[in-house]
Formats: sequence, C-alpha cells, structure tokens
Amino acid sequence: MIFPENSCNQNLIERLEHAVKVNRIFHAYIFEGSSEIRYDFAISFIKGICCRRGDGDNCGDCALCDKIDHHNFEDILYIEKDGNSIKDSAIVSMQEKLLVKPYGQKNIVIIDDSETMTLRAQNRLLKVLEEPPGDALIILLTGNMEKLIQTVLSRCVKFRINENADLSGDGSDVADRLVKMLLDRKPFYQTKEVISGIMTDRDKCYKLLDDMEIVCRNMVVIKQNGIPMYKFDDIYDNIHTIEEARYRLQKGYSPAYTLKNMLLKMGEI
Repeated sequence: MIFPENSCNQNLIERLEHAVKVNRIFHAYIFEGSSEIRYDFAISFIKGICCRRGDGDNCGDCALCDKIDHHNFEDILYIEKDGNSIKDSAIVSMQEKLLVKPYGQKNIVIIDDSETMTLRAQNRLLKVLEEPPGDALIILLTGNMEKLIQTVLSRCVKFRINENADLSGDGSDVADRLVKMLLDRKPFYQTKEVISGIMTDRDKCYKLLDDMEIVCRNMVVIKQNGIPMYKFDDIYDNIHTIEEARYRLQKGYSPAYTLKNMLLKMGEI
C-alpha cells in the first residue's frame, strides 16, 4: 500500500498491509501520533480496504481513492471536536450513520482528536464498540490514547506512529544486544539488567519491541560468511513472543509485567 514515507514505521506498515491482504480487519482501531501523520496512515489504510482494484492495495489513482482523498466518499463519516471537545451528539449521529446500508463494502467512521470526547460520548461509543452494527470500521485518531477510558482502549487495536528521526529502521543498540543475549541463552537476571530503565515506560516498551522485531528480521537476512548467526527457528519463535508481548501491552498489561514475561519465555525457547 501507499503509506507516508517514514522508515520508523515499516513494521507497522507491514502489519496493516498484511491485515488488508488476508482480509482480517478488526472493527475498531486507534492511531496515535501527530495530527498529520496519524490521519495520513488512517486514510492509506482505508484506501487499501476500499480500493476497487481489489488486490489489497491502494492505487491512489482511481475514482474511489480520489473521493477518499477529497473527503467526499459517501461511506466515511468524519467526526471532529466542536470547540474543545467531541460531544455526545456527534456519537449519536455516528450511531445513526452506522444503521444505514453503505454504498460500498462498509461504513467507516474517523474520529479525530478522539481523546477530547466527553465521558458521556466515550461511554456511548463504548456501546457501539461492544456491539458494532454490520461490517463497520471505526478509527480513532489521537495524540494521546491514554486519555481515553480503559474500556474503550481495550476494545480497539492500538498503533503508535513514530516520526522521530532517531527511531531508525535498523533497531536500537539495546534491542540488538538484548536479542543476541536471549538467543545465546543468557540468564534472566542479565537480560533484565539491560532494560531496567525501560520497564516502567509504556512508550519505550513499544519502541523496544519494534526494534527487537527489526533486529530479528535482519538476522534472518544477514549471514556471516554465508552461515546464519543463529537458528532461524529460534529467531522466528522470538518474533512470535515479541508479538505476544505487544498484544499484552495493547490489552493494558503493565509494561514491567509484559517485558518480564517476554524475557522468561524467550529464555525457555
């Protein structure tokens, strides 16, 4: 799919592309990031789902993609804050929209600055997320998802979109060191020391998991003198464990518990 040029988010892009291609679209997503980049990612994702080329891509050239780019696609409802917040009445309008049969595949709602929803609006949205009508897709855009109530967070697939230049696609030094220690079967107390300053910071945990996955992926490709540095089966098992840890974070588990669990499991592989 055509996504904004941003090497920091290659792993996220690959996951979104895979979801579209295998048609495993969840009913609710949260994209956290700056206003421009989170919107661009959401629109690219929607075009990938709806583009009439039907190959899981977003051509960016067809009439439907053009409509989405210009905010006049009939199946998309855009909700923005009124003043300083998104009111309950906006979510009522959304409920009414979702009861109408879409012109195309599904009704889609984009709620920008979703963290500004009033508590009443969030509770009304929660009812929709618990029992989504038809084949609806609801995307919440936010600069800080932690301001949303936990029950809303727990019913959405959550993605943080990076845009900092220092978040390179090569994986951080900490991630590189940690992955190699785990593959070398270093004891838990040693691996824990490497990330002791990260384990209480949720954002840093997400960054670490993304970097670890990049390191593992690179290990599959990079060889020394034509010989793999580690067993591919061990690397793929670690990637699976990293994905499990990311899922736990998204479900609201504490960062410290999530990383401890991950290290112990990897130490057993």
